[in-house]
Amino acid sequence: WLPFETDTHTPSANHVTSFWTSFYRVISRANEVIEKVTEIPGDGIGEESRLRISAEAAFLRAYAYHDLVALYGNVPLYKAAKGAFDSPEAATPKAAVIAFFVSDLETNVIPNLPLAEEIPSSERGRIAKGAAQALLGKFLLLDGNWEAAAAAFWDIIASESYELYPDYAELFTQAGEFSSESLFEINFVGSALDQGESFSTQVDTNLATVVPSVFWLPIRDLVDSYLAIDGKPIRTHELYGSASPLYANNRPFENRDPRLRANLYTSADITPGGKQVWRFNNNNNFAVKKYSTITSQQYENGGPQNYYVIRYADVLLLYAEAQNEALASPDQSVYQAVNAVRDRVGMPHLPEGLNRDDMRQYIRDERRWEFAFEHQRYFDLKRWGILGPVSVAAMPEKKAYSEPRIFNWPYPLTEIDRNPALRAQGQNDGY
Repeated sequence: WLPFETDTHTPSANHVTSFWTSFYRVISRANEVIEKVTEIPGDGIGEESRLRISAEAAFLRAYAYHDLVALYGNVPLYKAAKGAFDSPEAATPKAAVIAFFVSDLETNVIPNLPLAEEIPSSERGRIAKGAAQALLGKFLLLDGNWEAAAAAFWDIIASESYELYPDYAELFTQAGEFSSESLFEINFVGSALDQGESFSTQVDTNLATVVPSVFWLPIRDLVDSYLAIDGKPIRTHELYGSASPLYANNRPFENRDPRLRANLYTSADITPGGKQVWRFNNNNNFAVKKYSTITSQQYENGGPQNYYVIRYADVLLLYAEAQNEALASPDQSVYQAVNAVRDRVGMPHLPEGLNRDDMRQYIRDERRWEFAFEHQRYFDLKRWGILGPVSVAAMPEKKAYSEPRIFNWPYPLTEIDRNPALRAQGQNDGY
């Protein structure tokens, strides 16, 4: 990720190509399913099952396109399966891509998916109506349609199909899988060939402690941003007020928002036997704890931890974001949504009487603390249009950005080479 952090990424960058390829692989397979399921004879599949399978495939296609337009802007839109010798498409404007999937989700996907409580345990992992409603809301947010986005998220809240898992730290272990908080998660099986995952960490404290990976380091700015348990900052802050009397420099990780210690390993993390979990040094002060376990068991073919793509806390905070932007000032439903997330970890409620601008910052900070290391922050900052300034402010000695490059990734060079229509339109601005 270094080229992205230093504003030196090019159309040949590995992530530029791999993300594009992976998303379009999902889209291609989804279009194949949508096409082929209609060809199954009526005596081989019921109409309800046919529509459900088609809706599940359309959901996955829509999710891939959500991230594509968030990263690249205008992208080729494939509504049907393409043959190996069919000509590739030119890029469709971002607004038109969003409009297509808003319509598709409302018309073809959401009506044909079951509620979460209607899915039996034997079918865990299949797409529920709430996941599609949340994705609809995410598309509407990308489009700045605040009122419609708030309505989409409110439909999920009002359904009462979901609730927050009571233990935030435990949620990111196997014990928290397929909980009432999960709208959409990807299922993995440990030590099963091609069915395991590589994002979780198994820390074996029977071995010599190791220095955390330099490629996956929490930054000091994140650590210092977590409030004390009284809701005050560790240093005087323009929005959050004077520094908390509960904070002590010699015990910096005590009396803090519990999500700090749930999300990060610090020098205070030791095993019951007194062993340090990680070997920190001056350059490596923290490590990622979320999705990790302290165990001597290692997995030869990948770990067993499921990955959460959409969870109910996301729905609550996205509802609060959309509703706050839709109104002149936040109503009680905005407070209730944010406070529900805070209640789970025992943090104080928001102060009353916030104006829309201050509430906006409270919600943005809450998302940062709640979704640390869940690959949400980059998309949030990009959606808010503040990715460059916030990144540089957090690490001015390492980060850089320029406009218009910060707004969109470049199209992969390989795609430009193989797609004459896209090549004729030209590369994204700045590349």
